[in-house]
Amino acid sequence: MLRLQIEPPAGNTRGPVYTESLLRALHRANPARHQLVLELGTFNGGVGLAVTCPDELKAVFLQEFQDAYPGVTIRVLPAGSETTSPATQSSIRRTRTLRLNPDVFPLRTWEAFLDDTDQRMFADPVAGLLSAIRTGSSGRLTCRIELWLRPASAGRQRAAARTAARCRRDFPLRILRRVFWFYATSYSHVDRVFAWLLSRFAKHLTQERRLEDTKSSEPLFECWLHLTVTAPGEATSVADRKLREVAGAFGRFNQPDAGFIVSRLWHGRGPVRPRRLGFLLSPREIATLWHPVTESADSVSRLQTSDFREVEPPLTLLTRQNNTSDTLLGRVRFREQRNRFGITQDDLRRHLLAIGKTGCGKSTFLFNLVLQQIEAGRGVILIDPHGQLAEDVLHHIPKRRTNDVIVFDAGDRLAPVGFNPLIGPPGTDPSLIADGVLTAFKNVFGFDEATAPRLLHIFRNSLLSLSGRPDASLLTVQRLLTDALFRKTVIAGVTNPAVRDFWLTEFNRWNERDRTQYIASLQNKLGAFTTNEQLQAILGSTDRGLHLRTAMDNSQIVIANLSKGRIGHDPSRLLGSLLLSSIHLAAMSRADVPEAQRRDCVIVVDEFHAYLADGNTTIADALAESRKYRTSYVLSTQLLDQLDAATLAGVLGNCGSTLCMTVGPRDAEILSELLASGLTPEDLMRVPKYHAYLRLLVQGSPRTFSMTTLSPPRHVGNRASTVRRVSRERYGHQMPNPADGLRLNNKKPANPLAQT
Repeated sequence: MLRLQIEPPAGNTRGPVYTESLLRALHRANPARHQLVLELGTFNGGVGLAVTCPDELKAVFLQEFQDAYPGVTIRVLPAGSETTSPATQSSIRRTRTLRLNPDVFPLRTWEAFLDDTDQRMFADPVAGLLSAIRTGSSGRLTCRIELWLRPASAGRQRAAARTAARCRRDFPLRILRRVFWFYATSYSHVDRVFAWLLSRFAKHLTQERRLEDTKSSEPLFECWLHLTVTAPGEATSVADRKLREVAGAFGRFNQPDAGFIVSRLWHGRGPVRPRRLGFLLSPREIATLWHPVTESADSVSRLQTSDFREVEPPLTLLTRQNNTSDTLLGRVRFREQRNRFGITQDDLRRHLLAIGKTGCGKSTFLFNLVLQQIEAGRGVILIDPHGQLAEDVLHHIPKRRTNDVIVFDAGDRLAPVGFNPLIGPPGTDPSLIADGVLTAFKNVFGFDEATAPRLLHIFRNSLLSLSGRPDASLLTVQRLLTDALFRKTVIAGVTNPAVRDFWLTEFNRWNERDRTQYIASLQNKLGAFTTNEQLQAILGSTDRGLHLRTAMDNSQIVIANLSKGRIGHDPSRLLGSLLLSSIHLAAMSRADVPEAQRRDCVIVVDEFHAYLADGNTTIADALAESRKYRTSYVLSTQLLDQLDAATLAGVLGNCGSTLCMTVGPRDAEILSELLASGLTPEDLMRVPKYHAYLRLLVQGSPRTFSMTTLSPPRHVGNRASTVRRVSRERYGHQMPNPADGLRLNNKKPANPLAQT
């Protein structure tokens, strides 16, 4: 026997009619008359449903029940939990049995609980039973209702039909009819013989009653109903009172001709087993007494419902053998299916968006995805604004790929890797480079053409003048604005006539006072970064450092640690925005290579909203154009509200796959429409940790299903120090030591690159 706890989805709209159909199917599929136990009880301080099912009926019951109630969760309860063990040796158990008398007439079924109004509201009777058995959260007092049932034998069914035929007769006296019902439904054969003689005596005085007053034409179950309360030894009166309350809750099902009566009281600690003959119930009556609670019963407190609605995966996903080139994303979570699945590289090129609140498991998902790209030998660019994900990845770099790693750690004060956004790939249009840098500064400072037109005009022309020069960097912008001799040298190399005209006519036409005033605001903005020693070492580099086009073409691994806690919020946003714009330019510059020869590169950006400004189309453009350049974006964010309308539309429209973990109410409204498959906003707000709903591209077509993420791999050792040391030696440059100017001797300082 297997004991299962039933947790219906919150907001369940499917009523007892589906349970009735399930019971009819079980009646036909159980010729051996195996017993089934339906239970309403207390579980861990809450109330809910359970069923004890024999192994022979397990497959039929689970399949039929989960088909009837999509989204229901069935949990296997531990062995030995079928009995309610007393909390202590002094605990007492009280059990009463109920029986239906007479059982040939129907109870009040679920149709009687429908409110005949425009909305047809259903006053769920099971809600009253669950409220009656609800106890305190301490667990000292427990209560349960057990309905044992099995298909009635053929002889019992025929006897019920004969009794029903006699009961249809209208006895001349009501008291005589009551006497006949009592003896005709008795467990004693002598009583039944007396009832038969009584019916024969009154036969000539009777007339046939309406056929619908009985249930003999229905498939019937033989049933036993037990009410059990377990309480501390000093709470005997409390247990007895609770039993009376639960027994009284069954009064709502009584009819004038039939009702439940209390049979006997059991004492002791052992479980109660069915004895003698049971009473007869039809599938409709049983479904009225036990079924998953509908949404009309939301008032039941501490009702245990499913936290995660399971959605069936597509058949093509389960039947397809995972290719070694696929990127594994997780395991299917649907009923008993736990198949691992992945996404093909072609589908990944259509990008993936991961959404979820902090602490729901996004970093673990990204961690596994990055490691798989590294193991497969592909190029990876990881942008991490927190730093922990980048550090975890460094610990798992395989030895064979150590030389492929570029650790772009913005907080490295020993030998940082330089990055010059003004030097793009060969042949790149300088205006694209300037627009990318300008967009990054817009993101950090939040200004636009309407609020700071002159500032942007000056900054744009400065960037266009410097872009493409081998000695240009962001640090030279201020020198261009203030050093007339340097400015003259730069203007001499400018080939754009509009830019030359700006410097020679417009800029020179301003008097010294106006010019100082105009460029002061830009100098203040740039000074916030150019005075930062760490950013000076990174953005002022013109030789060694990070070259994104080279990293993409050589399938290298770029780990960008932009930890806000180490370098500050604004520097982190600036570097991230500059990296994204430069990645987009590097990807588009691969147009000079045939598509078949372009190597795949996966760009993983955690908290990508931090690097976008309102109206910034960098990400939307990159998603729309990068597939043909073999670059795949995996974007992660906590809230869609952090994106403006245009960017949100571009991201949702161009990301072929969407992973949804726990989200807030406003995001749930948007994503429930995107994911569809019957998911409601409430479902998306209750997703457990490491669970998700995934709208996955399967052979170019999106399908939504439920899943769980993969567990992170076991820690393999301290590889980070070795990888970091190799990266410093190959791509880093030594920062100047302020103490060098104070040295009185000519001794050469120790080489920091040799340190780990």
